[in-house]
Amino acid sequence: MSSLRAAGLAPMRQRLDPIHQGRPFHRPAKRRQSGAMPSVEPSSLPAHRATSLSTWVQAVKRAVEGKGVDAQALMLEAGMDLSLLKDPLARYPVHQTMVFWQRAIEATGEPLLGLDVARQITPMTFHALGYAGLASQNLADLFTRLSRYFRVVSDAGELSFERVGRAGCLRVSGDARVLAEADAQAAWGPVDAFMSVILRACGALYGPDFQLLELRLQRPRPQDHQRYERVLRVVPIYGSQDNALWLDESVLMRPLAYANEELARINEEAVGRYLSQWRQGQADDLPLRMREWFGARLPQGEPRQEDAAAHLGLSTRSLQRRLAEQGTSYRDVLQQARHALALAHLRAGVYSVSEIAYLLGFAELSAFTRAFRRWTGVTPSAWRDSPDA
Repeated sequence: MSSLRAAGLAPMRQRLDPIHQGRPFHRPAKRRQSGAMPSVEPSSLPAHRATSLSTWVQAVKRAVEGKGVDAQALMLEAGMDLSLLKDPLARYPVHQTMVFWQRAIEATGEPLLGLDVARQITPMTFHALGYAGLASQNLADLFTRLSRYFRVVSDAGELSFERVGRAGCLRVSGDARVLAEADAQAAWGPVDAFMSVILRACGALYGPDFQLLELRLQRPRPQDHQRYERVLRVVPIYGSQDNALWLDESVLMRPLAYANEELARINEEAVGRYLSQWRQGQADDLPLRMREWFGARLPQGEPRQEDAAAHLGLSTRSLQRRLAEQGTSYRDVLQQARHALALAHLRAGVYSVSEIAYLLGFAELSAFTRAFRRWTGVTPSAWRDSPDA
């Protein structure tokens, strides 16, 4: 194990012990009262362009609902478009998903929510990458494929796999800009979920004999570290410089039971097509990027065109020109965003009409009512009470 020593790692072998039987740790869920306004505006996190696959958000949603908390209400507070949940190929802005994580941890009273999210994750959560991974020849092949295409799940994080002597290391890192602004507990949530998923998958593929050399985590030791270590079935080295899973070469090269080179190739090609289409759409759909930003920015008041241009890295004149080329304008996109958000809030039934007016950046309830009547022909209250709402 001299190669591990050279890399600064103690050659400590850790076995994944069987999960202890006993009552799982749960804090009582805190139910959010209808009509209560967010304590922190969704725009408290930066509107970076990084995104996450909607299936990842669905896993968080299911975990929150399992605690008896209204996850959709929390998503609306984060400015998220609920209609995207119906599309497994859709993507959510990461700044919104991090606000959702933060709200979810607060509402459930569960700082280790990531462990609950991990139980909701399936191969489909990772698009075709999940099936390509299961069909890999061995863990080295799986980790290489996972690190190459991880941005299909989220481009706010980075996954890397390297071989060091007779060992291999899978590292997980997050976007420093997002993590710098995120709530501390919310920042660890996705890492907790991902590491738990990887260890659960390895245990399922290799059985009780699965062993790792070391697990290093940047996070501090959680208060309920007994539960954390029981679920992961290993005692990590907390407060490390990186999030890294170290495995011996003999484990990395052990054949997987579901290895299928053709199936792995077919699914990998599907991942490549998705990424290509997503990049093209990301480059072209300026109105979509604006609507995503409006969702987080509107509670502060109606945003100026100059602010939107600065957020997009454009001059005001360039923004106007590019929108005109796509047959729209700043005012049109703003109204479309407000219209869609208004309908989503009214369907959810979480906020009063006056609170929705505030969330959409209207200074007066009357202004919101007039705008809504232009969009639909009826008042917000009448629309909410209609059978088609």
